Amino acid sequence: MTTSDAGERVEATDDRTDRAGPQQRNWGELAMTVLLLLVGLYLIIGAGQITIPGSANTVGPRFFPYVVGVATVVIAVALGIGILRGDTGPAEEGEDIDPDAPTSWRAVLIISVAFLGQALLINVIGWPLSVTAMFGIVAWALGARGIIRPLLIGGLVSVIIWLIFVKALGVLLPGGVLLELATNWI
Repeated sequence: MTTSDAGERVEATDDRTDRAGPQQRNWGELAMTVLLLLVGLYLIIGAGQITIPGSANTVGPRFFPYVVGVATVVIAVALGIGILRGDTGPAEEGEDIDPDAPTSWRAVLIISVAFLGQALLINVIGWPLSVTAMFGIVAWALGARGIIRPLLIGGLVSVIIWLIFVKALGVLLPGGVLLELATNWI
């Protein structure tokens, strides 16, 4: 309690007590920060394994991967410290989300398996089919109604992207036997 200029007693409030209960750590954000840290360390280790050609001058092929790796590690550490202190990002008013909702570990697991499956199947069934399956599974895990529409959209987009990269840009992406035979005339 404090007194105002007129001598009245005024109840002093503290901004920290106005919040609804103690802040809780968001373990999903912390898990994502650890994943970001691991990606940064992977980039740094991978950059160290790049062979340097004899023609490299002062800035070699390791420079930018090292910069990106170190920046990723620094950002992950800063985010981790902030999360452990209880900091949270501002709520997005334009989206229909619940910032206090718990992390859906089921969705995280399904999406992780979908990405791993895509990476393992890309050379077996081809890029378009593996991306189609990944897109459909990820859309389903995130709450899409039905699986047919995401699979059709994923298939159409993946074939268009494959055609652009392989046929127009000359980038080698495995298409699978059927797609390779169907597009030999292009």
